[in-house]
Amino acid sequence: MNKKIKIAEKLFLACDFDEAFLRCKELAEEGNARAMYLLGILYGFGYGHVERNRDACLHWLERSTAEGEYLAWVAMASIIPPETTGVSTVFNGLAEMLIPLAQAGDIFAQYEVGMLYINGWGIEPDIEKGAEWIKKSADTGYFIAMDDLATLYKERALGSGREKDAWRYYLKAAGLGYRDAEYHLGECYYEGCGIERDLEKAVICYKKALSNGSMQAADALGTMCILGEGNVGDKHKAFSYFKKASQGGYIRSLGKLGDCYYYGRGIAQDFVKARTCYEEAWEHGDYFVAVRIGTIYLVGLGVAKDEKTALAWFTKSAEAGDPDGVYFLAECYWFGIGTLENKEKAITMYVNAAEVGQVSAMTRLGEMAQASKRYEEAVHWFESAASLGYPPAENLLAICYYKGNGVPKNEKIAREWLDRAEVQGDKEAARLKQQLWGITSKSNIQ
Repeated sequence: MNKKIKIAEKLFLACDFDEAFLRCKELAEEGNARAMYLLGILYGFGYGHVERNRDACLHWLERSTAEGEYLAWVAMASIIPPETTGVSTVFNGLAEMLIPLAQAGDIFAQYEVGMLYINGWGIEPDIEKGAEWIKKSADTGYFIAMDDLATLYKERALGSGREKDAWRYYLKAAGLGYRDAEYHLGECYYEGCGIERDLEKAVICYKKALSNGSMQAADALGTMCILGEGNVGDKHKAFSYFKKASQGGYIRSLGKLGDCYYYGRGIAQDFVKARTCYEEAWEHGDYFVAVRIGTIYLVGLGVAKDEKTALAWFTKSAEAGDPDGVYFLAECYWFGIGTLENKEKAITMYVNAAEVGQVSAMTRLGEMAQASKRYEEAVHWFESAASLGYPPAENLLAICYYKGNGVPKNEKIAREWLDRAEVQGDKEAARLKQQLWGITSKSNIQ
């Protein structure tokens, strides 16, 4: 290996991506296969100031393989789904060619062999053996290996009790300036994984990651703004973060940007722009936005009311596995919205949604049971939804306790459930307290 490519590798491993890019570009154009491999990675992930470019990534990785750099096949599969590139057809026998390189101490080969084992590409899947190779690469100084190993620890893919190790490896990779590790380190502080929960440190990590181009970090900061966490900013700032993340290609932020337009969070309410965001998010695989699109057509928000189109979107959502979509589709069949009424089908859907935690479906089943005077069943469903913090269910459960329907009559417990709902900003809870006891939110009863 010539001196120039060694320097380029060192720059890459030190996360000096801009300088590494310049050197790799020069060497790649001269025909250096390892430089082509690194250049493909730089384009594939858009490190430093290198703009992410799928075509350039494929071009250089394919040229690298043509020049005999077999690592490029694995990198190609890691960056771009194998089924879309035909890479999977060359996996057989690849491990045999790469393992000797890894055994000889090639830091990149160690990582790529680990990826082969973990994904089962051309070899029997073995997550522990894959992790061993990735750890060798991480301990030798490869930042991507550090981050991936930490994620294996954090997600308990190698067993429980490794959260502290996850934090350490994220910290090590973040110390090199690797944006993904900076973001993941922020997650550790946010979740309290391997380290004490610290929202201020989470914000610091997210902002550092964002400065290095992490759109996931922008999304995380926007979410913290919405939740009022970490003193990051208000809803106007949240809108800015989600917009930045969306423009930077982070698809999950598109739905959140759509929510900003839908609810008027940090920007003037605009249902047309909300629908545009949702539809783009759907096209990129965010199936949870389908319910929002369906609701827009159901009510006629910024578009002509169209119950059949709403039904079609709720169906798409349900088929994609979104419990909210199952609930709204059940509503359509129950009330005959965009289709003929089918109560039996609706009930089956309500139950399916409720069983996976959809609180509106739980509450609807409780209301049905209550209407049929099956009070104990009603209490079961109301309690299930109320325990998840759903105010309408908390109110209905309170009434059960107030009247003694399905549970022993207990006005104290009834008041407690209404208090819980009111604390969440539910106006119906305040109205019920006034109606039942003639009290306001500032009153007390013994």
